[in-house]
Amino acid sequence: MIDHVIVMAAGPSQRMYPLTRTRPKAMLPLLGKPLIARIMDSFYRAGIRRFTVVVGEQEGSVAAWLSSKWYPDVQLTFAPQGHQRGTASTLFAARKFIDGLFVIVSCDNLISEEHAVQVCNYFETHPSDVAVLSLFYAPDEIGQGAGVLLDPRGHVMYISEQPTGAHQDYMTVLSVYGFTPAVLEYLDRVPLIGQSGERILATAIQMMIDDHRTVGAIEASHRVRLETPDDLRAANVQLLTELKTSSLLSEIPPSVRVIPPVHVDPGVIVGNNATLGPNVYIESGSVIGAGVSLRDALVLGVHISTGQRIAGEVVHEDR
Repeated sequence: MIDHVIVMAAGPSQRMYPLTRTRPKAMLPLLGKPLIARIMDSFYRAGIRRFTVVVGEQEGSVAAWLSSKWYPDVQLTFAPQGHQRGTASTLFAARKFIDGLFVIVSCDNLISEEHAVQVCNYFETHPSDVAVLSLFYAPDEIGQGAGVLLDPRGHVMYISEQPTGAHQDYMTVLSVYGFTPAVLEYLDRVPLIGQSGERILATAIQMMIDDHRTVGAIEASHRVRLETPDDLRAANVQLLTELKTSSLLSEIPPSVRVIPPVHVDPGVIVGNNATLGPNVYIESGSVIGAGVSLRDALVLGVHISTGQRIAGEVVHEDR
């Protein structure tokens, strides 16, 4: 079984801007817990206790939070990475820590615990394979991510970084990969791209396939995409829906109407006669004025003045 997970946490996400103006994407909240911790939780529950987190120059808060507030029984290593140049670059940053089978995962997708278990256990039943990819049926995204063609046995026979309409069944590759250390020798052979210095992971995987090495695939039953502010709102709403109730960790005045599901972090102030919910998450440090109405909304540590009605938004600035 795989016992090592490498987590990509380096660099802000431009598509998450302006939420990433004051913190890295990995530290954006999902019901009171950083996004990166939610990603890592799935693998922790799958039995993994060894994690290497690749961080950039601005990700000190990631290392601080995981070191002090995550599970104490894990082996955490932090690998520095300068400029973020994709998954292959992350592997180069972490390569000295790779000494066996491993998973590499990004903060772009929340996956199920079931899929995390499947990836971690894959090489138990496929010991001759060198890699396993996570696939997801996404017909609306076929031009946005790497895609594959599978042979009749379900093995990957072709992968490209820039998918075309010919790709099989509209399957796209999620950034959740299982590898043997053999991938490192192929990374060394991948050419650098122009001035960016980026290496394309799909090129290394195709090299393995061309060398008649077997690359498997597992389809994820679902995932939650995390690329834009509205994706973050949708992810929080989904977690709220799964709770089916309210979690109020701050003192709420009796005059406040709470329509479940709602999650309020500690350290939140809510004024009289406010209405919260349904599907509302309020982060620590927020101040909600009297008479404010919130529905299908995230409030990220800001002040909302009296009487406003907000629905379907991520509120990240005082208003």
